[in-house]
Amino acid sequence: MSPALDAQLKEQVLEENRRVHSLENAQYLSRHPEQTNRYQQKILKATLDSFEHSLANPRAHILDVGCGTGYLLLPLIQRDYRLTGLDLSSTLLDILQESIPDDKKDACQLVADDIESFLNNSTQLYDGITCSALLHHLYDYETVMKLLCQRLAPGGVLLIFFEPLKQTIQSQLRFNLHRRLGRIDEHAYERDMIRRGIALIQDDYEVADYQRRFGGIDPNCLIELMESEGLRLLDKQTYCARRNGWAAWVANRILGTCNTFNLLAQKV
Repeated sequence: MSPALDAQLKEQVLEENRRVHSLENAQYLSRHPEQTNRYQQKILKATLDSFEHSLANPRAHILDVGCGTGYLLLPLIQRDYRLTGLDLSSTLLDILQESIPDDKKDACQLVADDIESFLNNSTQLYDGITCSALLHHLYDYETVMKLLCQRLAPGGVLLIFFEPLKQTIQSQLRFNLHRRLGRIDEHAYERDMIRRGIALIQDDYEVADYQRRFGGIDPNCLIELMESEGLRLLDKQTYCARRNGWAAWVANRILGTCNTFNLLAQKV
């Protein structure tokens, strides 16, 4: 691909993400129950506990990239950290601003910008950086990952959370059952959204979820990249996320299948 076409596609992905996430508005998490169901909430709490345990500074300054309406930022600010929340969508940031408790607002700064521009125009180092469901939206996530690693202070901790797992099929039977469960789960989700009067916008994500067209992201490639930037892996977690908690339980406890990963790493 020529540099001109490459730049054009990159800008298209960026603009689609800006448009689609503005459509999500205050109903973002209602449209994404796979991030908020009971099964996923247990994973989130355990992961944030590990993140907190790895941070050396109890008053750490954390950059939450792609913070949206506060999926990670709000529980982190309740743990008394200083937060900078970065998101492409000013619409989502306006919603998040209203959700931050008054006594925590001084400890939180919200910035509307695309991640590459923000990181390229700042030399700020952070004690911790968190990204949830972000990298698969990016045209060039490897460049962004390198920038994130460079913005970590020595001893700083990087959390990559809730990314689609690129993998090879080990068992065709198990994969078929995994897909069938996914279709049942998705059908139940769609019926619930209709019942609650929440508009579905899945088709709009065709370009915005750019890395899904390649099957997701390979966590092992991310680990190699992080290690080349002076980080060491603390934890790698793979699991299956589903819209409904019961479907996630079946996938993880009975089928033993995965579609999502988390990584925790520390700057040496």
